[in-house]
Amino acid sequence: MKSPIPLLRDWLLSHPTGRWVVLGSCVGVLCGIAAAVFEIGADVLSQYLLVGLAGVPAQVASTHSTGTNVSESAFNPLILLAVMAGGGLLVGLIIARWSRQASGGGIGVAVHSFHHERGHIPLALPWTKLVATIISLGSGGSGGREGPIALVGAGFASWFSSRLHLTARDRRILLVAGIAGGIAAAFRAPLAAAIFAAEVLYRGPELESDVIIPCFISAVVAYLIGSIGLDVLGPLVGHPGVVASTLFQPGPTAFRAGDWQHLGGYSLVAIATALTARWFIAVNDYAARRFDTLRLPFWFKPAIGAVSTGFVALLLYAGALLILQSEGEAELALATIGSGYGVLHWLFAGLQVDHHHLVIAGLLAVLAVGKAITTALTVGSGGSAGLFGPSIVIGGCVGGAVGLVLTGTPIAPPVPACVLMGMAGMLAASHRTPVAALLMVSEVAGTYLLLVPTMWVVGLAFLVTGRRSLIPGQVDGIQDSPAHRSHLFADVLATAKVADLLSVPRTWTTIPAGADLDTCRKLIAVSTQDQFPVLGAEQRLLGVIDRLEITKLAPDALLSGMVLADDLAGGAGAALSPQDSLAAVLRRLHHQHVDELPVTDAKGTFLGMVTSGMLMDHYRQQVERAQAERTAEGFTTPGEPTGKYQQGDYFGLGK
Repeated sequence: MKSPIPLLRDWLLSHPTGRWVVLGSCVGVLCGIAAAVFEIGADVLSQYLLVGLAGVPAQVASTHSTGTNVSESAFNPLILLAVMAGGGLLVGLIIARWSRQASGGGIGVAVHSFHHERGHIPLALPWTKLVATIISLGSGGSGGREGPIALVGAGFASWFSSRLHLTARDRRILLVAGIAGGIAAAFRAPLAAAIFAAEVLYRGPELESDVIIPCFISAVVAYLIGSIGLDVLGPLVGHPGVVASTLFQPGPTAFRAGDWQHLGGYSLVAIATALTARWFIAVNDYAARRFDTLRLPFWFKPAIGAVSTGFVALLLYAGALLILQSEGEAELALATIGSGYGVLHWLFAGLQVDHHHLVIAGLLAVLAVGKAITTALTVGSGGSAGLFGPSIVIGGCVGGAVGLVLTGTPIAPPVPACVLMGMAGMLAASHRTPVAALLMVSEVAGTYLLLVPTMWVVGLAFLVTGRRSLIPGQVDGIQDSPAHRSHLFADVLATAKVADLLSVPRTWTTIPAGADLDTCRKLIAVSTQDQFPVLGAEQRLLGVIDRLEITKLAPDALLSGMVLADDLAGGAGAALSPQDSLAAVLRRLHHQHVDELPVTDAKGTFLGMVTSGMLMDHYRQQVERAQAERTAEGFTTPGEPTGKYQQGDYFGLGK
């Protein structure tokens, strides 16, 4: 009798449509529970360490809006540095002990597993990532939750697939569904999360269509389970639970046809976010390379990154306090540690400030630069934190700064709308996910009245960024993914038939059934063939004679008159049919160790021959034809210069 797991697997796989409802829902449940535990753990730890011990304002330290920007205790920079150093050291020890892959952002590991590991993720990795990121963010490390929880969801989905002994293709699909479920539960934007998971696999403007429906199901279930989990478990540990249905609550804003001039301002937001994304990617790469060259134990590097992050945040705080002379606004500089979402909540709350709007624009620009640097230090040193969240924060700050600078000009859009556009543009540019960024704005804003400017911003930002990306595991397009190499390979021999080769008239040397050896020798001497069909009445194939069979027989007048071609012929049953594929013909030639085979119709009538040379000529012609068509359509192969652009170098914008 089968055990329950194989029985469950067989039942699921017997329903090719409904199984994705069950499998996607199971993955969504796992992701929702993990996300709830993750958010509660990180928030409770940050409230205790950052707010309670170090005196960091609650609004800055929390991922959700608290309505206040004060702390229960006085801010103590030394305690903050000590907390961050201890957290970084503990994170380094955990990662070094259990899974080195848990360092960094997280999404890149899941994407790499999809393309190169057949969807396999070791079970130790998601557990290590979950614990390490809770400690890292809870102790002040700069980063987001979305990237790590995406890897956690993908890891649990991979484990679930392996337990059910699913195929590699199904395991890959559920892995991507795990990415969608994790981000949906953490960012509370299920539609954007589902499309993001399908888009983030590639640097180019492509998405993985096979995963869309499972991602929808996983994202919805994870969003609901995560919200329920927060409401059930949160009060037990002093967490407020779900504050709102979306992570942010911007004020009402819209775009109408009469606001066409605002597209000028939105264009500046798009360009600013794209340039910032290019710089952010370069800073992350530089930090990772520098930490790799440090001759120190791996487990010690996250502590150095954490302390460096703290120093940068304190320098920005001191500078802001000196310039602004306002404790409340200067403390916003501390948003360069942790998730940084407090700045976005402050921006969406209405910018209640006493300073000139250009001063606040400068503060936001400094915060964007600072957040990029602290994130690069945390992630590049081997700490565990995501890049999705910081991209959102940096983009929001850049968009808000541009909006404030444009205030009073004819092209100035509303500042909250600029913040949203900056968030979308930065996500589209840095993660190569323009459609997901577009949907994110609609879900966060709770309206589709910003679709037009969002389309404009994410399109421009995506193009201006070129091929750069924060996600190291991405490939240019579907044709570059090992996950699709087997079924995207165009086997022109498998799709072509023997009849295709016979369409070109050729002259073949055949031997009559009653020919004697001398006649056979004369026919063979003037032919380049190695196999000679022997034909009877009405051109019926009686068999084939190999050249060697004739040449090895010594010339003998008596023997020549006694032996006829019909006596030597054999193998008529091995003849090809016009409907045989050329791939099958190639296998036959290889297995029979010959270069030529005859072709007959259903009645056995000889139609011609197929040779290995004909197969190779057909293959070469089809490949050259395909290359010519790609060139005519504007495509090129990797590394092939055209004077315009190369494959993956989208619209000639360069690397």
